[in-house]
Amino acid sequence: MSIDYSYLAPPLGAHSVQHTDYYIKHHEREKGARKIYDCVPYDSFEQEKIKELKLEIQKLNMQLPSDWKESDYLKIGYSGRFKMKEVIKKLQLHLSWRANPIYHQINPATEKFLKDGICYIFGRDKQYRPIVILNAHLIDLKKYDKETIIQALSFQMGIIKKHMFIPGKVENWIFLLESNGLGVFGLPTKALQVVIDTMSTNFGGCLEKMFILNPSSGLNFLWKTISSFLDPETAEKINFLQKKEFMKLQQIIDPNQLEQKYGGTQPNQTTFWPPYNLDLIDGRTVPKQKQQIDQFIPIKNEEKQIQRNEDPYDNVENNVNDFFETQKQLYNFEQKKSAEFGQAPLQNYQEEEQPQKQELNDQDQQKENDQHHQPLIQEGQQQQEIEQNQNHQNLQQNSNQHVVEESKEREDQDQDQKKLQNEGIISKQEPEQEVQKPPEQQDNQQKQQQNQEQTQKVESDVNNNKNQHEEELQIVSNASATKIIQPEEVQGQNIEINQVDPVTNTACCKSCEIF
Repeated sequence: MSIDYSYLAPPLGAHSVQHTDYYIKHHEREKGARKIYDCVPYDSFEQEKIKELKLEIQKLNMQLPSDWKESDYLKIGYSGRFKMKEVIKKLQLHLSWRANPIYHQINPATEKFLKDGICYIFGRDKQYRPIVILNAHLIDLKKYDKETIIQALSFQMGIIKKHMFIPGKVENWIFLLESNGLGVFGLPTKALQVVIDTMSTNFGGCLEKMFILNPSSGLNFLWKTISSFLDPETAEKINFLQKKEFMKLQQIIDPNQLEQKYGGTQPNQTTFWPPYNLDLIDGRTVPKQKQQIDQFIPIKNEEKQIQRNEDPYDNVENNVNDFFETQKQLYNFEQKKSAEFGQAPLQNYQEEEQPQKQELNDQDQQKENDQHHQPLIQEGQQQQEIEQNQNHQNLQQNSNQHVVEESKEREDQDQDQKKLQNEGIISKQEPEQEVQKPPEQQDNQQKQQQNQEQTQKVESDVNNNKNQHEEELQIVSNASATKIIQPEEVQGQNIEINQVDPVTNTACCKSCEIF
């Protein structure tokens, strides 16, 4: 059963990776080192070498595959250090490997090699570069011959390059080689030499760094001897780490992308094939939502060509291409219909569209007016509350003053009555005769009557002000959908507004007889 390895695609953040010019390419001419080949410009020396290689290929009448890219010329040139004989030799080996389908398909022997966990994919570094783990101590040449090893590694590395890279962003991988303390003679050196040759010829420029883990003292000593003969660029890519030094891996790899045996937080793997993607919930199933998002990720590689018949998204329901094709057909149909029947359909459509637009505009205007008048209404309510509080206080003061005055008047009356009784002015023999009140008592009664009238007037003013504010607020609220009434207009005219004329959309006062 074939597997769709597109679930290994890098996360969205990988599309935002920015590389420095030094990382993309540093040093000059034959000593140059390049890590990004796609979607970037080449310098004059590289362009010249590509031109020379094209002429040599044409002279030798060599046939290149149909998917050969400009970056492939440059990669093969760097693998041979731009020495033409070495470059042509590497090119011939690469074309032979590339044309043989056995290196790009999985078979029972290679599948068993991968399921045994001899070489597997797990995690990414901080720049979203895939991490490959090779358990060199598990390689058994009696169980797996060299050809099986080459086939398995070619197939797996091909999956990484096809599904886990992003041209111009992610074009390299990290290699962890587990030696498990084996010495120089304990390691399968012949098998490792095959691995190195395959990688340098067919996957040139892809290695970012290689960490040899748990090396023996003999292997350490041998490396120090060999590294002195290597160019500094190659020697810098290879690092030896003992178990106590595994924390150095976290300088370029987050702990959640490493297994616990390498100082990370992820459980040690027991299932190695198919490859595991840490960005997915179960490691191998892509959610539908992520599939829909990935369809709209911009790919800036202008050289990448996708055949419509081979595009897996052509079978997706509600495909974008199908949508635009349908819209195009509908547009052509409308054009044809308009040509047959004139411009009447278009006019009818415009006539139907105008009321809808007008209705939408009215709704928007009403929302704007409501938003504009809301502060006015709130301000009026606050002002009304303030005035009510002031009137209440005045009324309470007047009432208290009135009570005091009444109490004082009663005391004065009692004193006057006692005084009159003592003087004998009030006669017992003439009870029915009306006694004339003294002038002071009459003045007190007049003051009492005036205070009552003033109190009633204050209460009446409070009620009138309350009604007036309620009516003004009601008019402002009603006018929000038709006409804005400025507060200055109401205060300037000193009229009491009760209603709005439905004919002219203008406010009327109480004296207006139209209502």
